[in-house]
Amino acid sequence: MKMFKKSMSILLVIMMLASSFALCSFAADDVTVSLRIEGIDKCLFYGDVTVAADSTVLDVIKAADEAEESLTTTIVDSDYGPYLVDINGIVAGTYTDMMWDGWSYMVDGVAPDVGVSAYRVESDDVIVMYYGDPWNTGMQYPIINTEKLADGEISFTSMDTVYDENWNAVTKECAVTGYVLTWGYNGKTVEITPDENGVCKIPYKYLTMGKHTVQIEKYDAKTDLPTVLRYAPDFYVEISFFDGIMAFFKMIFEAITSLFA
Repeated sequence: MKMFKKSMSILLVIMMLASSFALCSFAADDVTVSLRIEGIDKCLFYGDVTVAADSTVLDVIKAADEAEESLTTTIVDSDYGPYLVDINGIVAGTYTDMMWDGWSYMVDGVAPDVGVSAYRVESDDVIVMYYGDPWNTGMQYPIINTEKLADGEISFTSMDTVYDENWNAVTKECAVTGYVLTWGYNGKTVEITPDENGVCKIPYKYLTMGKHTVQIEKYDAKTDLPTVLRYAPDFYVEISFFDGIMAFFKMIFEAITSLFA
């Protein structure tokens, strides 16, 4: 009898272990990616999405649509496969005088050469859908430069595709100009415009120690289409204790200097 109970206990343990391995195998078939959807003037969705292995970017968008009540999408069939036409009422071709405005996407900072229905995602991919016209009005993807942040200066560059005199495509690092910077400090925000070279001078009183949210926006003057890809809502830069103290003393020095100017 004791031997029987012992055998049953061993069998039960084996079954539990087998069940655990099965669950682990099933969970391994899922992948989790980051999805951000940037509309014309604001972020429409930002979060992680879990889908089955071998899913496409389009599957990720569908899963986000099903899970998020504030998100709606319209997908139609075309000669080239499923086509994402509309997100939250923003329909491709909204600007009738444009030829190519619509929804584009990037994965890990690179624009794939296939549509959203063909690109297979992998775990930890970072997907950004955005509305614009990269081929006509252009789109810049800003890289922040904080080398002179202690002096209150921030600038941005973008790796842009330009064409030489023979119309050969060349990738070139270009300054981002004409944008508006929204700088967050102590729970508040302030808008700052750059100089003609794209350098923003942030007043020292806003250079407090800790994390500061950063957002950048730029729109085409004729169409109001975005021409710079915004940062994620949680993007920030951090000012160290030393830089914060230095900024404080510089602010005091400027105030004293202005009194005797």
